[in-house]
This record gives sequence, structure tokens and C-alpha cells, in this order.
Amino acid sequence: MPGAFIMRTNEHHCDMMREYKSLDSKHARDEYAKAYATRWSELERLPYFDMCRMIVVDPMHNLFLGVVKTHFYHIWVQLKIFRKTKEIRRLHEILAKLTLPSKLGRLPRLIGEPAGGSLTADQWLILVMSVGPLALPELWEGLDVDKMDEDFLVKRLERIRQAAQRHKDKQKAKRKKAAKSRKSKPRSRKLATQADATAPRRSGRVPKPTEKARDMVLDDDDAGAVPEEEDGDWEDDNEDDKDELDPGMRTCQLHPRDLNNFFKLCRALRLFISDAMSEEQIASADTLIREYCTELLELYGPEVIRPNHHYATHTGNFIRDFGPLRGFWTFLFERLNKVLKGYRTNNHEGGEIEVTFFREFHRATQLQHVLTSGLRQHNTTTIYQTCHLMHEATADNRGTLQQLAEELDQAHEDDTTVLAFSARSASERLDAHLYFKLVSYMQARYPSHTFHSELAVRPAIHSIQLINLAVVFDYVIIAGHRYYASTRSTSPENSIALVRTSDTGATWTGVIQSILHYEVNSAPRQLFAYVQWLRPATRDLTESPWAMSHVCLATVGTQVIPGSRHGACPKPYCAAQ
Repeated sequence: MPGAFIMRTNEHHCDMMREYKSLDSKHARDEYAKAYATRWSELERLPYFDMCRMIVVDPMHNLFLGVVKTHFYHIWVQLKIFRKTKEIRRLHEILAKLTLPSKLGRLPRLIGEPAGGSLTADQWLILVMSVGPLALPELWEGLDVDKMDEDFLVKRLERIRQAAQRHKDKQKAKRKKAAKSRKSKPRSRKLATQADATAPRRSGRVPKPTEKARDMVLDDDDAGAVPEEEDGDWEDDNEDDKDELDPGMRTCQLHPRDLNNFFKLCRALRLFISDAMSEEQIASADTLIREYCTELLELYGPEVIRPNHHYATHTGNFIRDFGPLRGFWTFLFERLNKVLKGYRTNNHEGGEIEVTFFREFHRATQLQHVLTSGLRQHNTTTIYQTCHLMHEATADNRGTLQQLAEELDQAHEDDTTVLAFSARSASERLDAHLYFKLVSYMQARYPSHTFHSELAVRPAIHSIQLINLAVVFDYVIIAGHRYYASTRSTSPENSIALVRTSDTGATWTGVIQSILHYEVNSAPRQLFAYVQWLRPATRDLTESPWAMSHVCLATVGTQVIPGSRHGACPKPYCAAQ
């Protein structure tokens, strides 16, 4: 297909590397690298080394900061597929109402605008794994395909081609102006400027290069590394407010195939990031990512294709050779860099910075020890509430080795657990609504017994009084899965689960309100969860934009919550009732 990448073999790539090395000028080598994305590497001297198979591309940078960011930001936002006053504004309204489980993090509500900031890799992961399949179909809802011109895609491709050409001309003019500026400066003045830049200041501090400057410093023949152009807009920044003035932007730029194309990316990445994959799953994900890249050419043209898309087609081989992506992606290291940058080093250098890091680590460890001790107290005590607030304010270890260790320990501990309750619990009175639900539940569960509440007169001499006192838990572990009670959790979103309500496999979605252990004299011991059922959607999604979204979303492990299926049958009523 025109515009697609050509597959290379190790022999072909090594021949191109040797051809690059044979060039005798820096300009010729730079032009060759720009045309063929190839530079010389000393690894070519190893007779056993396969350049196309034994070099792994980091999945975090390539798939999420590369492919996903390119699709949403560079294509949909910068190319005005999403209009600022239409689709982007509607997306912001959706995100303002959307809540996610705390372990997933969150997306900026002004995504797609400068005020929303630059998204991190894990935020792009959240977008493509969870938020995208949920929220994006609403932007395509109501799209009238019948009123769409037959040559809609042709016109859009031409507009994208023109935008790409303007961007190239703009970048070329910038480089030409910068080169002319460098030539106009005297060499002696240039050397003096460099000397002044490296000279220490009066305070004794040496000016540190910016992050962009550090990234752009490359040695000759640096293992094929090619500096990318900065992520400048394809349009001028001040053109964002011209959507309503541009006749081409007044009409909707969305096409029905756009959403299905993005869903293929979502499905491929969901398979790729699995903890374990079979050969069939790898082949399925590889097919999806190749179909996705092919459709990108048809929908947006070759101007939007980047090397990341070509690298993504090798992801299947990376998994075959090196195992699941979680084993070698750099999420942990990038997150640790952020943690280390947050430490106050007082400008120490030359060995002092290591001492400063250790002191900061020791202080954080002591603080964590104090917080852990306080969180073991009853949740009504002042020490518990204080430590809880401090813990919430400082528990920003998502993506670090600490979180990885905690998750591995928790998963290993839960994996062999059939049924267990949280170590922290409390014996307390139930609210009136839950208490009378409990009385009704016990009477329905054991019809041969007679029960009555604390407020009722004993109906029979053998009637059992159910006192209003139960042990409540933070969570329950069932067959290796943790389920949290919303009344004992700071994030109610963590309590949403699928519950199997019958032996036939019927499932309902609900919010686990409370996890209880109830036991009184002469009454059977009860372990159960009180679930608030959510109302199922009655709308047919077959022909809607959400038709494929369910394939992209994760499915929560379905387990039986003890006692849930023995109470009243779930009914399709609103959770507010």
C-alpha cells in the first residue's frame, strides 16, 4: 500500500548501516538517516546479533506516548477532527461527570487544550483502555451518515494533506531562519557565549541545560537515534478560535469509520498488555494493530503515519521473544524519575546528593511507619482520622516499585485465598434501613425459624431476637479477588462489581454497600454483602456508536458474594431508590 512501511530483514538493515558508515560527510549521513531511518551501530559487528529481532522498543514510549498520543492529539485535536467548540467541549463535559476507580488515576478534564497540560503515559493508557471506549462514542451519537457527502473522505484527506504541507513549510522556514542566524554571528562571539554559559555563576551553581536541550544532544552515530521535531501544532495556536469562521470547519469532520478504527487500537492494546498471552491472542492483537495502521492511511492519509506505527507492528514479536510487555516497559522507571525529582536536594552535588536522597528516604520511611500505626486504630478515633488524611495526601506511589511490590504481595496473598475478610473491622450498629433488611432477609432465608427485631414484641415463645449489632469489614477476598465496601472506602467507585445472582450464571452490576458478619445466640452465623443494584440499560446498542465499545472494556471478575443471591432478587430499579 502506498505510504506504508517496507518490512526489512536483518541482512537488508545491516547493508544499509554499512552504506551509512561509508558516507564521508556529516551532511550526507544526516540526509541518509532522515531518508531511511538508519544509522551505524557497533552491534552490527556481532555475527549472532539480529538487528530487527534483538532490539526491543519500549512499549510505554512507543504505544502510549507514541501511537495513542498521535491518534488523539496530533490527528483528532491538531487536525481539527475534533472542533474546539463542539466535540472537545462535549468531551470536557463528559469527563467532568465521569469518575474512575482510584487505582486508575484520572484524566485532566480539559484534555486536548493547553490548560489541560501534557498527559503522562499512564494517562494515555487510561484513555485508550477505559475512558475512550466509554466516553468517545457519545461524540459520534447522532451522526447523520445519510447527509454525508460521498466524497467526504476525499475532501478531508486533501485538507489534511494541505495542513501537513503548511506544517512542513513552517518548519523549513524556522530551520532556514535559525541557520541564517547562526551564520550571521561572529565565531569569536559564539565561543564567548558558550564559555559564559558554562562558567559558574556568582552563587557557585552551574546552569543546568533544559530537558529539551538534553534530549537534543546526540553523539555521532548514536545507535541510530534520530532527534524528533518538537510537537508543534500543525496549525497556528491562534487559529483555535477560527473553527466557526473556517467554512471547512463549520461542518462535522467525524466519519463513522473513525470510531471503529480507534476501537481496533483499543482492543489490540488491551490484548498486548495482558499478563499472559497465548499464540492465538498474539496473532489476534497483531492482526488488529496492522488493520488499524492500514485504516489510518485510508482515513487520514500517509501524512499522519509515524515510525511509532511501524514499531507497533513488531509488538507481537517482542512478546514472543521477551514475554509480556509489563516485564520490560519503563513505566516504573519514569515514575521513579518523577519521585526523585520531587526530592529537595538543596543543590547538592559531588556525593552530597546521595546523602540527601537517603535522608529523604529515611524521613519518608519513618512517616510511613507512623501513619501505618495510626491507621490500625479504630476509624472513629482522632489519630486514625489524622493519619488517614496524611496518608491520602502523601500516598502518590502509583507506578513506582513500591506499588509494584505491594500489588505483587497482595496478588500472591490473595491468589490462594478462597474466602477471607480484611484485618481491620469494627463492631457497630447498623442503620435502620439495613437493619430491617437484615431481619427480612433472615426470615426469608430460614422460614422454619421465627425472628423479630429489637423494637418488636416477641411474637412467639421460640422467636429469636435479632439485635442491631454486626461486625463490618473494609473488604472481602473471594477466590483471589478483593471486593471493597463503599461505606468503608474513600472511593465508592472501587466497590462496583459484577455479582452472579443464580447458579445459571446470570450476573448483575451493583455497588457493594456493606460487608457484614452477623452472629447472635441461637441464630445461624451469617457472612454476607449488602448490594445496591444498578438499573440495567434498556436501550439497544446494536446500531449505536457503543456497539463495539464493550469489546474494548475490561470485564471485572465475576464471583458469588455470599448471601447476595439468597436475599431479594435483583430488580431493575435506580440505585437512588
